[in-house]
Amino acid sequence: MGMKKLIDILIDNIVYIIFGGMFFFVYLSTRKRNQQHKEAKKLIEKAIKSGVNEPMTLHPEVDPVLCAGCGACTKVCPEGDILKLINHKAVLVGPSKCVGHGECERACPVDAIKLVFGTKTRGMDIPRLSGNYETNVKGLYIAGELGGMGLIRNAIKQGILAGQDAISKLSSDAADYDLLVVGAGPAGLAASMTAIAQKKSYLCIEQGSFGGTVYNFPRQKVVMSHPFELPLVGQKKFESNKVSKEQLLSYWSEARKKVGLKVSEQTKFENLEKIGNIFSVKTDKGVFKARKVILCMGVRGSPRRLGVPGEDLSKVTYNLLDPEQYQGQSVVVVGGGNAGVEAAQMLGDPKWNNKVHLLVRSETFDRCNEDNIKRITAMKQKGQVEIWFNSSVQEVLKDQIKIKKENKIEELKNSFVFVFAGAEMPHKFLMSLGIQIDKKFAEGLGN
Repeated sequence: MGMKKLIDILIDNIVYIIFGGMFFFVYLSTRKRNQQHKEAKKLIEKAIKSGVNEPMTLHPEVDPVLCAGCGACTKVCPEGDILKLINHKAVLVGPSKCVGHGECERACPVDAIKLVFGTKTRGMDIPRLSGNYETNVKGLYIAGELGGMGLIRNAIKQGILAGQDAISKLSSDAADYDLLVVGAGPAGLAASMTAIAQKKSYLCIEQGSFGGTVYNFPRQKVVMSHPFELPLVGQKKFESNKVSKEQLLSYWSEARKKVGLKVSEQTKFENLEKIGNIFSVKTDKGVFKARKVILCMGVRGSPRRLGVPGEDLSKVTYNLLDPEQYQGQSVVVVGGGNAGVEAAQMLGDPKWNNKVHLLVRSETFDRCNEDNIKRITAMKQKGQVEIWFNSSVQEVLKDQIKIKKENKIEELKNSFVFVFAGAEMPHKFLMSLGIQIDKKFAEGLGN
């Protein structure tokens, strides 16, 4: 066989190998994509069947015309299976688990995603706010959880933006302070530090302790997974992407000391009145006058109640600060979201020797991230926690509790009931201050 003929045969074989490899690659890619499509559709069907196919808060809305199908948004969400590609388009497959991180919006290279409140069929009541978080009452701002966006990193950004906008519009009218901040959680901390950075007078009041909502979280609760930036302090990156309550509060305390932040703790905000350009703010420690006011007080004072007989008994509570206080007890935890599942994990720790029942209203965990689902499922398999789906409390008694499970009434010996059914926005109180509440149907902030 001549050398030329041998070379021709090798070239022909190489061509076949290349085309064969390309065909096989396309085949595998198509097969993988089809499998992903099937899995995504199953997630949607499961959500619809379980009645959890509506977003609970701020969530992404994808424009299918602009979406390029690159999948960048599906890879960045820290909550797990929220967005998936179906037919080369990003689709919200886990709507009730979305908490509005906004990573998907930032990751989209073609601006096909925007964060919105409510859906086209289900509205969500939100205080009317401008893009800088000013309400319809000029000079009165809302930042953080009270405005429907409760993530710590987002609340910090809102506090800074609200503070900057408020300070840029200060009048020369006589007042005790340029800025009065209600709440010393993440938004209030950021707003107050913004005033310090711009050398403006301020007063930060907090009805509880410094840290606000975060201070009231259970011990060792993971509260953050992303870095954030504070005025005068700069960006903070923790060694781990799982930042506990104690780590965050410790850092905030250091930052507070560094910038000289003063907080009037155990001071309850009661009311305010706008007189001309000045706000007269009533607290249980006196009345203060301020040119601008930022409400950063969260909604922790308005837990959603069950509305059942016996709920007013002292054994019923709506938060868990220290699980060590509960040992050798028969405990019921109500709520299938992250707060309820995390409380069940803490109380179900074998060292406390508790008997823990976790009640979930639907047939699946509707508002819980994947990590928490895996942990609580593992605890169930070890017999540390019993999970009752399709269940709800019917009546709370002194030494027991009546539960409706699968259309049957069960009675359990019971020492404590922990309710994590979410929080109700204090809309009536906000409206009494003159703040308008809008029902948003797939609309963003300021729409």
